[in-house]
Amino acid sequence: MLTSLLCEVRLWPVLWRRRLAYYWVCGAKEHLPFAGALVLLVVAVAGGIYYACLNGISLEPARLEALRREEARASERAAELQCLAENVYFEARGEPLAGQYAVAEVTLNRTRAQQFPHTICGVVHETRWDPVRRRHVADFSWTELGALAPEDGPAWKHALAVANAAYEDLYPQVVPDALYYHAVSVRPEWSRGRHRVATIGKHIFYR
Repeated sequence: MLTSLLCEVRLWPVLWRRRLAYYWVCGAKEHLPFAGALVLLVVAVAGGIYYACLNGISLEPARLEALRREEARASERAAELQCLAENVYFEARGEPLAGQYAVAEVTLNRTRAQQFPHTICGVVHETRWDPVRRRHVADFSWTELGALAPEDGPAWKHALAVANAAYEDLYPQVVPDALYYHAVSVRPEWSRGRHRVATIGKHIFYR
């Protein structure tokens, strides 16, 4: 059975050549335009597929790069919002709403000022050398206490909402251009040369 199949396979090209010759001799030439159009269509489709494959290969890295950039931006935004919300939570969770927004504003204002880091997390966790105390100190004292974690409750959810609204500029400014603040219970040396903007709750804010 296998031998007969092999013989039949060998005969197929011969039979097709004979059929084509007969088709030509018997006057099938009037169908040549149709055959030519069919060949052109096949060539066009093949060319389109080849072109699409080439474009797919060239565009794929660009798409991947765009996705990577989008993912990096989303990750950066999440980290910045976390830092901003933590600063609002630890610095002002017992303050009125305007006081919480004021702390968020100061944090954001510093990212746009030349003398401070240009990221929210950089601002929140910035330290500087204090020659009097002979150690690095932080502008936001809670960051000196180690890796604090906010308690998951209404106060933290509220701090997240405040941070998001301030980050997206969805709340009217309460302390425009303010870069500093301190508790009303103290009067640091640096405050004497600063312009007072507002007193909100237990904090005084300065430009």
